Amino acid sequence: MAGVSKGTVDRVLHNRGKVSPTALDKINEVLNVINYEPNLIARNLKNTKVYRICVLLPDPEIDPYWLPCVNGIQDAMAEYKAYGVAIETHYFNLKARNPF
Repeated sequence: MAGVSKGTVDRVLHNRGKVSPTALDKINEVLNVINYEPNLIARNLKNTKVYRICVLLPDPEIDPYWLPCVNGIQDAMAEYKAYGVAIETHYFNLKARNPF
């Protein structure tokens, strides 16, 4: 759409390498017209980082009210595992005098 190579577009999108001011203007104009937004999931596919999320919940075996939350967290763990997200769930006794 901008009349430049894929490599030039790649350099503009990832802000690396030199690009002529003319090509930069053309690419930015097209990006504005199509309302371009980067796909963060696709961008992180090559990422080797692991993002750790810790969840602290009342123990669902003591208070079953929290069981839907645990199930949702387990679903999220399965869904986001491929994207380098590790979720650790820790439980505490809500009724204990010092739950922590």
